[in-house]
Amino acid sequence: MAVAKMKKVTLFASQDLKERIFEALRDLGTMQVTAESVAPQRTEDFVETRDFSARLSKLTYLKAYFEKYNRIKKSFIDMFTGKKPEVTMAEIEDATASYDIDGVSAVVKDHEDRLKRIADEFGAIASEKEALRPWSALDVPLESLGNWRFAESLLSIVPLAALDQLDSGLCGISAHYEKVWEARSEAGLWMAGLRDSATPLSAVVSSVGGSIVAVKASRPGTVSEVLQSLESRVAELESQKALILQEDIEMSASLTSVMGLMDYYLDKKNLDEVEERVGRTRFTHVIEGYVKARDVDSLRQAFAGTPLVEVVDEDPAEGDDVPVYLENHPLIRPFEVITNIYGFPKYTEIDPTPFLAPFFWIFFGICLGDAVYGIVLWLGCRYFLKTQKLADGGQKLVKLLMYCGISTIIVGALTASWMADLATAFLPGSALESAINSLAILNPVADPLTMLVISFGFGILQVWVGIGVKMLGFFRHGQYAEGILSCGSWMLFLPGLIAWALTKTGLIESNIPFYVMLAGALMVMYSTSRGQKNILLKPFSGLYGLYGTIGYFSDTMSYSRLLALGLASAIIGMVVNKIAFLMGSIIPVVGWVFVPVILIGGHVFNLVINVLGSFIHAGRLQFVEFFTKFFEGGGRPFKPLTRVNDNVSLTD
Repeated sequence: MAVAKMKKVTLFASQDLKERIFEALRDLGTMQVTAESVAPQRTEDFVETRDFSARLSKLTYLKAYFEKYNRIKKSFIDMFTGKKPEVTMAEIEDATASYDIDGVSAVVKDHEDRLKRIADEFGAIASEKEALRPWSALDVPLESLGNWRFAESLLSIVPLAALDQLDSGLCGISAHYEKVWEARSEAGLWMAGLRDSATPLSAVVSSVGGSIVAVKASRPGTVSEVLQSLESRVAELESQKALILQEDIEMSASLTSVMGLMDYYLDKKNLDEVEERVGRTRFTHVIEGYVKARDVDSLRQAFAGTPLVEVVDEDPAEGDDVPVYLENHPLIRPFEVITNIYGFPKYTEIDPTPFLAPFFWIFFGICLGDAVYGIVLWLGCRYFLKTQKLADGGQKLVKLLMYCGISTIIVGALTASWMADLATAFLPGSALESAINSLAILNPVADPLTMLVISFGFGILQVWVGIGVKMLGFFRHGQYAEGILSCGSWMLFLPGLIAWALTKTGLIESNIPFYVMLAGALMVMYSTSRGQKNILLKPFSGLYGLYGTIGYFSDTMSYSRLLALGLASAIIGMVVNKIAFLMGSIIPVVGWVFVPVILIGGHVFNLVINVLGSFIHAGRLQFVEFFTKFFEGGGRPFKPLTRVNDNVSLTD
């Protein structure tokens, strides 16, 4: 239960084996390849790289295009877990051999261009139809409009109130008009007249507040004939579009293959990039990296039958940036989620996960604190684990919540909280209420002070454990004296101080706590005064060291949030029960129909919001009050070379 021991591994391999070597390392998934080689020099003349960017670009384009037609169905749970389509290696190999990326990309590009042109033509036709539709009663061919040798013909829109004025304006000139349409306060007119008139028709129209309409038709004929022709063209375009869409739908059935190919070529590109980073000579690849100590033998065995390959391992040197892998018991592993949120320990640090696990487990249970909520949480997480294929991180998180469901059940049973006070609210005096109360040892709502003392007790214990872990860290590095003076002094002083305070209340009748406290105080003063070179200031420096007591007890006060979160969960649940009961009591018969709705909705909301709050605040106590006592962090996670699975999940 610690940071896994790592070995620094150097693998020497012939250049001829380069592709096989990197694929083997990827399939083993045990080695994190680094670019730390300094002895071998790169010989760029012998570097052979392959560019997969063009294929990946086309595949990305195809994926985005096909997703418009073939949405991979996902349940709500699948979307939450990030489930990916499953494919086999055989299917990927088949797609690699048979899928014509260039040909399909060309077809899709042509389809996209044609659909764009069709959409543009649809837009143009719609605009033309909108402009022509009011003039559908006009029986004059549109191509006849305009200026002729001796006459002119045009369309205009004139206010209805100005028609008499228009008649007056046309008197005396050889002109005529017909009203084609009338709408609201305007009229559409067809006008014709001789060109030798003193006043042009356009001038007459302008004088009465009208305007000339320039109708541009895409084809000859009357307006009704043009509209009919446009409708025929729309039907033709719709047919073309339907054929294209049908072909696209058929091609989009290969979406999973496209996604598998994307991962395949991303994996190839990743292997090439790794190869580019490692050292090489004219004939040899020199691959450096880190492997977990327990996996070194399996790495050797994997290449035992391969000629011209040598594996050399050694312990990391001081100053090496060694990646970190947390190696804990299966029961503890889910709590690595909490550690990873804060960061990874350095390779030489102690893994805090085993020490925080029991505290986080208990604190979450206290914060949520309802047995029914715990049962729902446990069952829901168990269902998730059985029905969903989760990545390692997601699986650990769900297991963590499942474990916390157990602590919530225990705390809820001990505090008589089963959907808050549901039994008391609806079945007072019943056998169910008596059974629930018989299991309880404390009611935080009725007796919050006792719960507050318990919260502070857990706080004192965890702070004390944090100091102990720091002392253990000193011991691991052989700094026994420093560990005893810097940490052991506080581990002696703080319990002694608390026990001495209890003697003043009469709970403890002994003088031993006073002497323990005194011994611890002297050790703290000596430890903090060691850095003071001025002998006259040493006593004052030592006394100032005791000021740290305030910091420790200030940290302890933060654990009052356990009481606050527990009360919030309980009181919200009680309010939901009260509202539901009143609904059933105030509105006879019909009101009881809404009681289950209120209970289910209210308690589901309370469960969700308080699971989130419990996780955050139980975690905060680890990050702010516990980790600060000993945890430095700053390590980088161990990331072995593995197959890329960004788009699909590879199955056997």
